Amino acid sequence: MHESIFNNRNLAFLINNLSNSGGTQRILCILCNLSVDKYNITILVNESGKSFYKLDQRVNVISLSEVWGGILGKNLKIYKIFNEKKIDFYINLDSNSILFNGFILPKKTKLILWEHFSLIGNFNKILFKISRHYAVLKCFKIVVLSQNEMNLWSNYNKLSKNKLFLIYNPLTIDSNLIVSNLSQKKFLAIGNDISVKGFDILLEAWALFKNDDWTLQIVGLSDGDIDKLSQIIYGKKLNNIQMFGRIANIEKFYQNATVFLLPSRKEVTPLVLIESQAFGLPAIVFDHLPGVLELLNESGIVVHFEHKEMGFSAAMNKIANNPEYLKLLSEAALINSIRFNTENFKNSWMEIFDD
Repeated sequence: MHESIFNNRNLAFLINNLSNSGGTQRILCILCNLSVDKYNITILVNESGKSFYKLDQRVNVISLSEVWGGILGKNLKIYKIFNEKKIDFYINLDSNSILFNGFILPKKTKLILWEHFSLIGNFNKILFKISRHYAVLKCFKIVVLSQNEMNLWSNYNKLSKNKLFLIYNPLTIDSNLIVSNLSQKKFLAIGNDISVKGFDILLEAWALFKNDDWTLQIVGLSDGDIDKLSQIIYGKKLNNIQMFGRIANIEKFYQNATVFLLPSRKEVTPLVLIESQAFGLPAIVFDHLPGVLELLNESGIVVHFEHKEMGFSAAMNKIANNPEYLKLLSEAALINSIRFNTENFKNSWMEIFDD
């Protein structure tokens, strides 16, 4: 493994896989790339496969996919790796999985929970509840992505209160790129799960949206999801819809879009919303997602979730038919994006690692 010139702390992250194109994978790669000059970094993955996002070659990736012996065998393997590499901090990206990934740790190793999923409705099977409470008991810090999640965790487990640490996802878009000129008349939605991202609701809203000058682009879908949505589009005889698969370089879609759509049923603090604001894209979102509203900060339209497709379609019509309103929200989005600074993100993590 690479030895940094600082001969500093040894970090180990655990994630299910790096091959998916999700926001969790992207943010992990960003943090590792920002930190590898100072720390020795290992990533453990449960599923092997090449990283979808760029990852510094100095980061050591170890697959646990072929470990024998079930849960016990995997825990013993993790313990052995951590012991051999003298891991100072083990950062697990899902507290539900602690019983399966790192139940026992070397005395030297401090556990950090990095929660990318909302505590609300987060796999409340009894085994996951036990895993989560055990993780809170054993951990050094719990890193969450929004103030709302801070509040939820404080009420969920009193032991977590003094361990919580808020770090917003960072804006990593190249600052030299040109922001949208808002002239393309394109709605943009990004995601890789039809149900969670609410793309079925979005198509229902599009059926009610009557403006042939506008196009809807949905980016990040698997081939299977494209087929599913294509059937809905064909059945409802919808027009002006373009669908794209997984895209590593998403910037060109932001740059050519006019409005960002987030019809999600579940979200914590979506990276795509932060990124879209850097391009000056106003957003349309639902009101039942506190973390999303925390990020939006009055730079878009908030729709009552119970109004579903009717409310979303009305918001799309409002913004499409009011250029001055569109421009006003775009300016607010650009101003709002300034607070999601990469340097703040990096320094916040270093504050933990250097503790």
